[in-house]
Amino acid sequence: MRALILNGYSSANSGDGLLVDETITLIREALGQDVELTLLASYPDSFRYLGIKVIPSKPNKRGYSSEYLTLLRSRFRDFDVLIGVGGGYLRAGSCVEFAKMALVMGPQLVQAARSTTRSVYLPQSIGPARMGSRRLLSAFLKRIDRVWVRDERSLNEFKTAKVKRSPDLAILGLSRNTLDFDDKSPIILTVRKHRGSVPDNVYRLRTKLRVVDSFIQSTVGGNDDTDAVESLLPRSILDRKEVLLAPTRAKVVVAMRLHAALMAIRAGHYVVHLSYERKGFGAFSDLGLSEYVHNVHDFDVDQVENLVHDLRTSPARRAAYDAAIASAENSAMAQRKSIISSIREAAGIQLV
Repeated sequence: MRALILNGYSSANSGDGLLVDETITLIREALGQDVELTLLASYPDSFRYLGIKVIPSKPNKRGYSSEYLTLLRSRFRDFDVLIGVGGGYLRAGSCVEFAKMALVMGPQLVQAARSTTRSVYLPQSIGPARMGSRRLLSAFLKRIDRVWVRDERSLNEFKTAKVKRSPDLAILGLSRNTLDFDDKSPIILTVRKHRGSVPDNVYRLRTKLRVVDSFIQSTVGGNDDTDAVESLLPRSILDRKEVLLAPTRAKVVVAMRLHAALMAIRAGHYVVHLSYERKGFGAFSDLGLSEYVHNVHDFDVDQVENLVHDLRTSPARRAAYDAAIASAENSAMAQRKSIISSIREAAGIQLV
């Protein structure tokens, strides 16, 4: 069995690396550990740790790689199934986003739609789709055999029989660590630039929090968060692995990037998410934590400060947070089975 994974980005962005890792886990669970995997990625070298074949999909100054062009021309016919990584890459909210989508993700979507090989796109946020892109996206997505979306707006805007709602991949694979709580260390505030800068309200919150630590979620290309994090003047910039992969104590984390938030929750922390896209509201709704997500461009600084204070000082508040996540883990298990079944069905494996 041969599976082609579409739309990888870079593992230098921890969230995107997580999405690829979770995609591979799902595929192997669906098709067996011996499935032969090939990944298309914008930054292929960042995924060498996977031990699978990785082909560059982002054009350089000389255009696309010859290997990638050969795959596109073949319409992926040498594979048994096509799997689109989950994420938020099908969007055209501006001319720049439209161009990036058309150059990097567009060829893969077009050829997947035209291919005789069946396809599944894992949980997506699709849109905004301006400048006439909605009609184009709809036309091609209708030819993907199953499209999973991770928020209600994407479901409503691209609603067909083939589009189904699911939690984000990070929630489908959620297994939360249990840690003792650290009420002595500063709050962790991690940010990124959005629309060219860190929003002013975030700096107001940072002032109210007084002393903060931080970590850098992404260091790739135009998604490098280093300058944004340094502008907070944190007490310490922590190693993200220390925060997200091997923490010794649970802390309160305020995060702008969705997967910084979700990875922190998985690690055992208590997170308030300042979201800049629809995906954040969908994810925290799926977790039963809607009160802990706010629009980063329009949030009440005092309200968020109070949430942070309550999480830090109230064991009852943290217990309710834990209970919501435990309930979400149980419901995600059933949805995970549905996605695995869709992969098996697309690969031609008869379901029992």
